[in-house]
Amino acid sequence: MKVNPPAREEALRLMAAYPNLIRRPLLVEGGNVLIGFKAEEWSEIK
Repeated sequence: MKVNPPAREEALRLMAAYPNLIRRPLLVEGGNVLIGFKAEEWSEIK
């Protein structure tokens, strides 16, 4: 996919259908910013 990435609309459709394609989520909540996914850190934010 790096050589021939899909169009934006197709990329969004694929990410919605296969969320595991999203590797670097970003969460901004109040004064907290988390990059990447660590379940224990994300659960502390909620």
